Amino acid sequence: MIAPPVVSGIALERAVEAMRGMAYEHRLHILVMLRAGEATPSELAATLEVHPTVVAHHLRHLVDAHLVRRRRSGKRVLYSLPDEATARLIGDVLRYAGV
Repeated sequence: MIAPPVVSGIALERAVEAMRGMAYEHRLHILVMLRAGEATPSELAATLEVHPTVVAHHLRHLVDAHLVRRRRSGKRVLYSLPDEATARLIGDVLRYAGV
């Protein structure tokens, strides 16, 4: 019998939070778009063809799940992926789905 790997409860909670964060079509689509670089909520809404409040709602969840970061540039708010590990995770999810 193989011993299961030891994973901390905190690591498991973070993994669950990330999976929940991207478990909606719009959120995953936002993450895919942000792999190309920073974007404003208006730009994301135009691409998704949804109202900006819908995008704002999903961005809030993605920020809370640490899948997206936000920064201000003057009056603009820009969103991006926080690191290369997040970009790889999105790529892995897409490969798993056969994209």
